[in-house]
Amino acid sequence: MFLRGRPVPMLIPDELAPTYSLDTRSELPSCRLKLDWVYGYRGRDCRANLYLLPTGEIVYFVASVAVLYSVEEQRQRHYLGHNDDIKCLAIHPDMVTIATGQVAGTTKEGKPLPPHVRIWDSVSLSTLHVLGLGVFDRAVCCVGFSKSNGGNLLCAVDESNDHMLSVWDWAKETKVVDVKCSNEAVLVATFHPTDPTVLITCGKSHIYFWTLEGGSLSKRQGLFEKHEKPKYVLCVTFLEGGDVVTGDSGGNLYVWGKGGNRITQMVLGWRWLRAHFGWSRGAAPSFVAFSTLPIPP
Repeated sequence: MFLRGRPVPMLIPDELAPTYSLDTRSELPSCRLKLDWVYGYRGRDCRANLYLLPTGEIVYFVASVAVLYSVEEQRQRHYLGHNDDIKCLAIHPDMVTIATGQVAGTTKEGKPLPPHVRIWDSVSLSTLHVLGLGVFDRAVCCVGFSKSNGGNLLCAVDESNDHMLSVWDWAKETKVVDVKCSNEAVLVATFHPTDPTVLITCGKSHIYFWTLEGGSLSKRQGLFEKHEKPKYVLCVTFLEGGDVVTGDSGGNLYVWGKGGNRITQMVLGWRWLRAHFGWSRGAAPSFVAFSTLPIPP
């Protein structure tokens, strides 16, 4: 038999082999299985995919299932709209609408299933919109809703060679613009919380600041200048004034001034401290709170 397009040999019991026929059709059982509990969490190769909803539920994904887990009630609900592995997740500013993007898959008959983004309601678990069928390549690795214009826009990055960045009017299911993002892996794509025309993407050895204007996207590369370029920029958040904060694989926090692409402040990681102060991996310093260190301008 074939499972998701892959042949799986099935051995016939010896006592049935002489009379078994592939042409015989058995009736389906009257009972159906219902998904009750999903174990695990996909965090090895995904970022920004664990959120707390106002209902008290934690939303995340495993394989092709989006899980809404109530810790207090020890109960799970499941969104089952995807037909292959989910790779990314984003929450709308209304904290009800959710976007999830998946990888390319195959049907039971071996036919290709294109990667796409599904917009769904976390209360009813109903699918609201499907974006990008036939547009994305390989997988959708990042999604993010705009935050300051009512969440009307959605950005997405696929896993093609150019990691195409696209912006969608998700309610109308129409693409606004797309552009080549990076030849390297992209881990995060997000809108600025106060400016719907500004997006940030980051990943392997890069961070880009994008401006959405006149139906086109222009980018500026983040300049590390005298600072060591990290192997990966892993995460992005924002300060109240609009400055961008990134965390990287070297343990460093960098602050990028609002509207700029240069580092204005930094909190250097453990690797830097060990190199400059001679601390070994087995000899910890007398303080552990990096916030006590002065932050250089």
